[in-house]
Amino acid sequence: MALSHAEIGCGKQDLPAAVVAELERLALQLGEVSSLARMAVATLACVRRVGLLMLCHVVEQRDEKFRRSQVPVACIKCGATMKRTKNLRRIRRFTLLGGLVYRRCGYLCGQCGERCFPLDADLEIPKGLRGHSLEFASSLVLLCVVVPFGKGCELFGRLAGFSVSTRLARALTFDIGTRLFASEMKTAETLWSQRVELPELFEPPPAKLRTLERHQRVYVMTDNSKVGLQNGKRGRKAPRLKALRKQAQDERRKAARAAKRVTNGPDAPPVASTDLEGLLEDGCWRDVRALLIFREEDLAEVSKKRREIVHRRIVAHLGTKEEWMRLVHMAFHEEGVYTAHEVVVIADGGIGIWELISELLPTTSSRKVVEVLDWYHAASHLWAVGRALRGCKTPQERARCAAWVRPLLDYLAEGKVANVIQRLTKLKAQRDAAAEAVRKCLKYFTGHRDRMRYAWYRNNGMLIGSGAIESVHAWVIQARCRLPGMRWSEAGINAMLRLRCSWASGRWDEDFASAANTTVPFPRQIKAAA
Repeated sequence: MALSHAEIGCGKQDLPAAVVAELERLALQLGEVSSLARMAVATLACVRRVGLLMLCHVVEQRDEKFRRSQVPVACIKCGATMKRTKNLRRIRRFTLLGGLVYRRCGYLCGQCGERCFPLDADLEIPKGLRGHSLEFASSLVLLCVVVPFGKGCELFGRLAGFSVSTRLARALTFDIGTRLFASEMKTAETLWSQRVELPELFEPPPAKLRTLERHQRVYVMTDNSKVGLQNGKRGRKAPRLKALRKQAQDERRKAARAAKRVTNGPDAPPVASTDLEGLLEDGCWRDVRALLIFREEDLAEVSKKRREIVHRRIVAHLGTKEEWMRLVHMAFHEEGVYTAHEVVVIADGGIGIWELISELLPTTSSRKVVEVLDWYHAASHLWAVGRALRGCKTPQERARCAAWVRPLLDYLAEGKVANVIQRLTKLKAQRDAAAEAVRKCLKYFTGHRDRMRYAWYRNNGMLIGSGAIESVHAWVIQARCRLPGMRWSEAGINAMLRLRCSWASGRWDEDFASAANTTVPFPRQIKAAA
């Protein structure tokens, strides 16, 4: 139930009289209702109104010293003494109690024209929250990070007791997300430059390592996901992709006909792609790279055959390969991956992933790096060959496919990759589709055979599957950024990814407070999906 008086300003009215009036109103309401639930809602609404009255009264009392010019105020730009303006400015701030309306005095510098309100600094209002309180903004943004903006504002209204516009929620969310993105990229760039200037910071000598508290075993998983991007307008007024495709085809036909008329024959030069086709290319799916880091002791046994990650670090980014390498380097340094005794890297067969690991995380005399090809990706290649050879449409074909694949999976589980490769090499496929499947599987197994020692991995208590990073795609990225019809700008998706990763990594409070107090320049509003 929303408060009927969401915004209250005390002004010059007497505080005790206003509080007594609210309590008398509460007594009348409690006498008119009979259910306990409605009594509790009415009492809570009264508590919020009384709280807002007291806040307004105290805040305006604290502004009295600035109104009387008893405290000299120096300009933050030129250092000159500022003069108080005549009129009091009415301002609205959102707190956890609701919308607080009060008056404050302003100061103006006669030399540089700078304007300030000393009460804001006295109340310790963060500069990056548009004047609203930290607890209010943190709660609202967190709800809008977990669910879309409309539902987030609806949930906040039901929980807090007063409504907030989606415009304010969107602005606060992207302000904080953009600040986090800028701060993270700046830190990553600084650490990357130190990689050349101070290599001992990331690869300490043995004498230094003996004094450090090192992790025994650290798991690193990385993979790619996809999100929808679209330049230009997004939302209800945005042109549909189907209409854009038809318009691009029409423009291409007109250009082709014009080229034929110029050349007077069928040998017209190829027509260049139109601006709309470029927009369609930018409006397709783009890869989001994700990284998951956790320690062996972060695995908690939930049941006999299932373990859950208690603490984790998640990083996600949409951008260039160079930017991603810097972010991974930053995460490795901050999470102690470089100084760990053993690092287990689990990923699929992407060549770029293993090239990045070999460059950033080579095996040294003090650190052992174990590369593991995800078991489920390897098994899926064998199943693809089995379906191409034996079929999968009828129950009989599926039974023959399983009978052919399972012995090879047993070989794979025992670490006998050479036997599987030999079996595939001797296999004579009779159909082109099967031959292509066998060729792809052979190339995959041959290129990653050193990462497929599954029996040895299990004997040493290591994980062999990348299900954890696959679930990161599902509940961290896609659950918020890949809802039906959702399209983002590149700046918008990176801002949201930073907030989602901060929440999923258990770093929300410290990251939000840090972003709220930074002065990094940011765009006032980023248009993105709901």
